[in-house]
Amino acid sequence: MQDQISVIIPCYNDGKYIEETIHKLKEQTFAAHEIIVVNDGSTDEYTLKVLADLDKASLVKVLHKENGRMSAARNYGVHHATGNIIVTLDADDYFDNRFFQKGIDILHKEPTTGVVTSYIQYFGNKNDKSRPRGGNAFNFLFSNQCSACAMIRREAWDQVGGYDESMTLGYEDWEFYIRITKAQWQIHLIPEYLLFYRQTDKSTLKNQTHPNRQKIIAYILEKHKDWYARCLTDLIDQKQVIYTESRISYQTIWKLLKNRLIGKYK
Repeated sequence: MQDQISVIIPCYNDGKYIEETIHKLKEQTFAAHEIIVVNDGSTDEYTLKVLADLDKASLVKVLHKENGRMSAARNYGVHHATGNIIVTLDADDYFDNRFFQKGIDILHKEPTTGVVTSYIQYFGNKNDKSRPRGGNAFNFLFSNQCSACAMIRREAWDQVGGYDESMTLGYEDWEFYIRITKAQWQIHLIPEYLLFYRQTDKSTLKNQTHPNRQKIIAYILEKHKDWYARCLTDLIDQKQVIYTESRISYQTIWKLLKNRLIGKYK
């Protein structure tokens, strides 16, 4: 089967940026099969006009749904996608024009790789860089190590059932990658800055995720508590003592998690 990339872009009042995002996608050296923009209940008239115009463009299909946040929008787009490779992208971000080709090459060479990601270059309100690790399930125990904007095998997506639509406050990508790596898929990290991630005042991470971080982490921990227990037990049994930036050992973290799991701390 010839590889076909379906790009899924949730859009909520992002008319200011979406045209640039589409333009950048069309510059990829490996062309997308289709670009699906999911209008997630936008209320801005300018955005609605931009989307109406985009719907007439080649490769671009605009779908409309009630606002359900990012997880529901991504799932809705993938449900209507026909490609065997899914690329998730936010409406105000873009990839280096070599990313699709590099990602396809990796998926061909590595049958156990389910997701391809890269280093991140922030721009807009924040000019900074990030170097996620990707990898296996152990790398996702304590933090997310893959951007929500990534290339994903359709097989892997379907196996885990897409995003958890109950997660509307953020970290839905972290929880998704936990399930991907639990299913024994690897996440391949390209050590190049190929994702350009725009920072704006509208950022979900700043406005909703960080203020609700404890609540979201409690949900992830409860949902995957058996897996956390198994992974941490393996790390301790193998005497793999690794330290975080704050110099807290896995033994200490395991004690804290165990206390939460048995209900000692609410």
